[in-house]
Amino acid sequence: MKTVPEQYRSCGQEIMRRADVLAVHTEAPGMMTRTYLTPVHHAAAQQLSEWMSAAGMQVRRDDAGNVIGRYEATPGHENAPALATGSHFDTVRNGGKYDGNLGILLPVSCIGAWHRAGRRFPFPIEVIGFAEEEGVRFKATLLGSRAVAGTFDKGVLDNLDEEGNSMRDVMRAAGFNPDRLDASA
Repeated sequence: MKTVPEQYRSCGQEIMRRADVLAVHTEAPGMMTRTYLTPVHHAAAQQLSEWMSAAGMQVRRDDAGNVIGRYEATPGHENAPALATGSHFDTVRNGGKYDGNLGILLPVSCIGAWHRAGRRFPFPIEVIGFAEEEGVRFKATLLGSRAVAGTFDKGVLDNLDEEGNSMRDVMRAAGFNPDRLDASA
């Protein structure tokens, strides 16, 4: 039986620790609740950005609030199509700390191990932390992935949260431009 190198074996432990760290970013202590573009949502996005950067990725956020880390290809393959993976980092009310988050944490940790080992591939890898899937705050689902897919329904920008704030205004207040959502595709 082939032995798994320590650098890869430790990825699982790292992922579990990171899930615990992300779980502190919740609106309701004792429950896992993180809704779109709230202060805890921004804090989780910042934490994901830091881990992606430490893993050797270039990190950006699009106008939907998605966190996108890109691990570049080997020289000479910069224009190859990217392998994209990821998941969402918002939650339902009292959701689980692994739901969504695991699909971001796993590839980030793997890429970090590859980066430390000096390994690159003949294609770039993008890990996308989709900002919103659950639809809790504005009663509109899959906002992050729809923006990336080019199918964002701009009619939902006028949806209101429980405090009467429109999605459009909340996005602008967070520094995103809802008029540029098409560029996320």
